[in-house]
Amino acid sequence: MKLEINTLTPLWTGGVEAGKVDRLHETGVIGSLRWWMEVFIRGLGGHVNDPTQNERSGFDQKKFDSSTTRDERTRLREAGLCDVSQIFGATGWRRRFRLAIQDTTTPDNTVKSRIQAQRSYTDKKGQEHTPTWHFQDKPRSGRLAIQIQSLTHDFQPEMIAGLIQFVANWSALGARAQMGFGVIEPVNGPSEMQTLYNWLVATAGSRFYPNLPSLRNIFLARIKSKELSHLFTEQTTFNLKYDLRRLFAGDEGLRHFIMGTVKDERMAAKVKISRPYGDGLVRVWGWIPEEAATIYNSSWNRNTVVHAIYQHLKTNYTLQIWREMNSPRNTGAPDISEAKIFLHNLLELKGDADGL
Repeated sequence: MKLEINTLTPLWTGGVEAGKVDRLHETGVIGSLRWWMEVFIRGLGGHVNDPTQNERSGFDQKKFDSSTTRDERTRLREAGLCDVSQIFGATGWRRRFRLAIQDTTTPDNTVKSRIQAQRSYTDKKGQEHTPTWHFQDKPRSGRLAIQIQSLTHDFQPEMIAGLIQFVANWSALGARAQMGFGVIEPVNGPSEMQTLYNWLVATAGSRFYPNLPSLRNIFLARIKSKELSHLFTEQTTFNLKYDLRRLFAGDEGLRHFIMGTVKDERMAAKVKISRPYGDGLVRVWGWIPEEAATIYNSSWNRNTVVHAIYQHLKTNYTLQIWREMNSPRNTGAPDISEAKIFLHNLLELKGDADGL
């Protein structure tokens, strides 16, 4: 398959030299696709190796050959491969597809090397600061083509095309999504996602991942300005980033846990905010774990954290859509508690979720 794609916000995939992107690298794209595959399968209770428990994927040929089950997916699990590694590869097991990028993008010189929020704060020493973000190199914008080739007779490239379509609908491709990069749009219309859904629901099990990104703890939102005459600018992204941090100003540990930090022990942000795209839209999405024993307290838990973010967006912007499983906040169909139904709904598939 070949997918033609336009960037709606600049795209970053990293490069050979740290902090620079000389071209769009396949590894950056594959990494973000694998992240979402893990989110889906964890939400369905499938088998995804847990890095917090030192679980590692690796193929054991002897265990595979000695397995008595006829189901290949189960045989591969018994041989040491989790459901994600069966597709994306692991030690002793190659990825089931090849992804290649035909890159006709160019460095986006409209991206400023420094952005300041229209906000200020006073530190503990009484000094006033303006939140500032620095960008050492230019991300890329324009058109690219992604070619997906099956490397086995039983793998359908439509699965990966479906993943890319989901990212195009809801989140971002590549790295540095927390800086607003990576919103894309397929040129020739949306790819079908039924193939992806069929494969995912077949991984369903009874595992639970309260401390890792999962379909059960993500949220996905889109916002616009309340004033029709006032379009968002790139500064809007960083104003909002600062404002969300201030929601947790009274608890530094929680603030760093949710919004990330580069101080001391670096921590990635769990909430991502896109730069404006299209007709003045901004995406806000992320994951907030169900359990965080050393972070949550009598005032904060997953629901109160997510509700604070939701309420801020609803109060200060036009909240077009909010998607979240098992929540009254979910747009259109609140309190969907069944992961398979929520996924079917999220992928915007027709028919019944059981109709495989």
